[in-house]
Amino acid sequence: MKKIKISLTALAILAATGCKTNDKIRMVTTIAPNGQVHREIYALENRPVQEEADMEGTDKSNELPVAEKEIYGNPFLFALTPDWEITRFDTAFKYNFWGNDSGELNVKISKDAASIEQYSKEIQCDKDKQSYAAPEESLMKKFRWFYTCYSFKTVYKKLQYESPVPIDDHLSKEEQILWTQRNMGGYNLMNGFEMYNYLDDVNRQFWAWYSLNCWEISFEIVKKLTTEYDLDTDREDLYNNGDILTEKNNEIDPEVLCSSLDIYYKTTYFSKLYQTHKELMDKDFEAAISVINHLFDEISYELVIPGKLTKTNAPLIQSDTLIWKVDGMRLLFDDYALSAEYRIANIWAFIVSGVVILIAVGSLGWRWRMRR
Repeated sequence: MKKIKISLTALAILAATGCKTNDKIRMVTTIAPNGQVHREIYALENRPVQEEADMEGTDKSNELPVAEKEIYGNPFLFALTPDWEITRFDTAFKYNFWGNDSGELNVKISKDAASIEQYSKEIQCDKDKQSYAAPEESLMKKFRWFYTCYSFKTVYKKLQYESPVPIDDHLSKEEQILWTQRNMGGYNLMNGFEMYNYLDDVNRQFWAWYSLNCWEISFEIVKKLTTEYDLDTDREDLYNNGDILTEKNNEIDPEVLCSSLDIYYKTTYFSKLYQTHKELMDKDFEAAISVINHLFDEISYELVIPGKLTKTNAPLIQSDTLIWKVDGMRLLFDDYALSAEYRIANIWAFIVSGVVILIAVGSLGWRWRMRR
């Protein structure tokens, strides 16, 4: 069993570099002037190892699944249906995700739809992937004679998880959004020194929340198997005792907690308890903090619009393409909304208006001549 051991430093490095074990996904959504949509999703497919095929003297390239079959390892977050067209590239190519952060891609799926809402309605996926795979997407249209105005919105829902200690006990709603989604709000009035001190305090509160949740989860796991001690009686004193909540022990798993309990009660009972039930304790702890596995799942959401952009919250704009980064950190405390507004000129409206103006001017001229 793979045991999760993520320290404060490790998570901080991951957050800063975007490194993660799962493959990155690139999703390109192209909206046509008539509202129809074409979507392409790129990922890294886990293909059969060619060395094994060479050893067997066979070519396994022909055994790659066709469109109506599943892709190896299916990295696309949702179950593929036959209407998705699959394109495989001979070799993986690197794609530049958000600056210097690159990832490899070797397979693409694509599909046309009459509206953007159609994609999310048809998606079938595991519950733990719902937040990433099935956002709520919409494209609203308003007629304005000379222009038709469009309002695009995609909402990725907050990750679904339970934590013994709510984040509201440590960070305000505004601080939560600032920390995970970079919504500066009124904080953009701060200078560098003020922002550094403020973010340092938010950072400490965030990790205090994380550490306390790990402690509470581990405490319940150990307590459930403890028969010789009444841990509830000493619960508060146990939490405040010693240096268990230091930077070195930011993630208090059952093993760390048992060592601390041994010191507190001057015994070896808890270390032996952990060794006896190690697999069960680790499994329960891993399941309880499984949200960590999804914090760095990343999607490059790229939207290609057909008209003139008038408003958006996209952090990156390249020509007619709007780009958002969607990951678990942005979905940790709240929904993450992508929005854009654009307009398309109604050429016929300009022509009709021009003709009407010409007729009106001509009519006035004709009347003026008739009066003379």
